[in-house]
Amino acid sequence: MKKIAIIGGGLSGLYAATLLENNCSVTLFEARDRLGGRVYSVEGFDLGPSWIWPHQNRIIELIRSLGLNIFRQYRSGEALYETPQEIQRFNPAPNAPSGRIIEGLGALIDQLACRLVTTQINLGETVQMLVYNNDQILLTTNKDEYRFDHVIITLPPRLTLQSLRFDPPLPTKLQNHFASIPTWMGHSAKCVIEFETPFWREMGLSGFCFSHSGPMGEIHDACTYDRYALFGFIRSDTDMRTIELQVRQQLQRLFGETASPIIGFHCVDWRQEQFTSVKTDALPLSIHPNYGLECDYLNDKLTFIGTETSYHEGGYLEGALASTDKIRHLIT
Repeated sequence: MKKIAIIGGGLSGLYAATLLENNCSVTLFEARDRLGGRVYSVEGFDLGPSWIWPHQNRIIELIRSLGLNIFRQYRSGEALYETPQEIQRFNPAPNAPSGRIIEGLGALIDQLACRLVTTQINLGETVQMLVYNNDQILLTTNKDEYRFDHVIITLPPRLTLQSLRFDPPLPTKLQNHFASIPTWMGHSAKCVIEFETPFWREMGLSGFCFSHSGPMGEIHDACTYDRYALFGFIRSDTDMRTIELQVRQQLQRLFGETASPIIGFHCVDWRQEQFTSVKTDALPLSIHPNYGLECDYLNDKLTFIGTETSYHEGGYLEGALASTDKIRHLIT
């Protein structure tokens, strides 16, 4: 039975483990003390990715196979447009309907982990070096050394370059290519604000707002079936030391006294997450990156997967799943 290591316990790493564990001896290494990577939910609210679209068949099929349910993103009503001079109401152009998991995407991670029976999951264990020797890979972590027949790396390419050492080193051309691939959400900070009531709906608003003033540049409805919230993407020029105060001030500008009391505030700055992004990821993106990477290395003993490596829906949850096509040859 092949011994396989998976580096990274996000969506692609966990899904890869479910595909492999019946035919291989799988060990999954996750540097954090939790699974999920950029999929991160707090009290059912998503602080990482949240949306699924109707054409994304893989993620929809996986969600349903795990007994989870999708509900449509709330979009009824007008939107707001904020400039330093004024706030306008407008009717946004129709877009393809998006959906969210009722329990939050964290439930998807929990259910995937529960499916794993024989996979060894090592939380809080950071992989530091991979050495190719005698047709195996010697993997060194902050806790121990291991030998594997094959290693699957799910980390974003830039993070791979910064956090892992290889012997022999990755070719210079490949290193340069890795350095050019932005980490999806690596430039983002996201907050969720929970309220007593969905007051914006009562005002005839969808919850969507586009702002030139910030700190939230883009705001959306984040309600679940029984809790009421907005989420916002933080502008890159925002001083994060006073983010909650700034968010409260912006909500006061947008909604005035109509806003119900804030009962919860959650924020993650993915630019500061050492197991997600590197310094060069902090630069904002002007367009969706052209993702996709085909690379096997160390005599085909090392495979790179993850949403940034997928030519299909790269940067999305769908892309994270599609990238696992690269390891299906290991199943037999």
